[in-house]
Amino acid sequence: MRSILSWTLIGFIWCGIDAFAANKVQIAVGQIVEHPALDMLRESLKENLKEKGYTEGKNLKWTYENAQGNSSTAVQISHKLTSLEPNVIVTLSTPMTQAVATATNKIPIVFGAVSDPVAAKLTGHENVTGLTDFVPPAQQIRLIKKIIPQVKTIGLIFNAGEANSQRQAQAIKLAAEQEGIKVIEAQVSKSSEVSLATKTLVGKVDAILLPTDNTVITALESIIKIGNHYKIPVFGSDVDIVRRGAIAAYGVDWRKSGQTLADIVISILKGTPLKEIPIQNPQELVLRTNQKAAEKMGINIPKDLLNQENSGL
Repeated sequence: MRSILSWTLIGFIWCGIDAFAANKVQIAVGQIVEHPALDMLRESLKENLKEKGYTEGKNLKWTYENAQGNSSTAVQISHKLTSLEPNVIVTLSTPMTQAVATATNKIPIVFGAVSDPVAAKLTGHENVTGLTDFVPPAQQIRLIKKIIPQVKTIGLIFNAGEANSQRQAQAIKLAAEQEGIKVIEAQVSKSSEVSLATKTLVGKVDAILLPTDNTVITALESIIKIGNHYKIPVFGSDVDIVRRGAIAAYGVDWRKSGQTLADIVISILKGTPLKEIPIQNPQELVLRTNQKAAEKMGINIPKDLLNQENSGL
């Protein structure tokens, strides 16, 4: 009798384990490099999944891999993540999304921090959707003119080997030309070239504008150092760089973007077809300024811009 009860109890336990496994979902996350914006995006995604009932260790298996800025490593990670056959793969950045999209055409891919999915050739994949970090270039140029009315030439540093960066550079040049501003390019292929590329702009430009380029932003401190020394104001398309010494930027709210990514992932988990989840642009942009950094670069930020930031507009 005791033996029968024991086996019955074991049966109930195994049934419980099977039910738990059946209800558990797996989300794999691939990130191209450690970066405050990308880190916040990932953390916000995880926090919002938890708030909506998906908790790691309970009903969620969470796998995270970081390529540390190496494209070859990103390819290796893409194969590792797809081999796990998770419910959804979340990719943070263009290179990581491209690598994973090449590795699978079946597993749903949700990307974040991709500026131009068309240029990156991500729009033709039936298993890919996500949220861009697109900042209208005209808005960036107007911000620079607001702070430096006499601006005539802008330096643009970017990785020429990255499709998103090339597309951003073209759009920024067009927007600048429409405002009568010349753009001088400084192209790089890796972060170690950024400092030298920045120095080539000294004496030629009135300001420097940085696109959302991971190769360049990884070496931001070297750009800020040169900007401070030669009094060249540095602007950007990522609000986090303002905290790190740039004087102003329009950009996405990474925490809110994480919320949106969580909503997209949950929709997929609940069975919504990807064709019904279009790629989205950020619903709102935020302005950040750094008056102390501006002073180091010989610039004062107008009070109305400071008020605009404080008002949350």
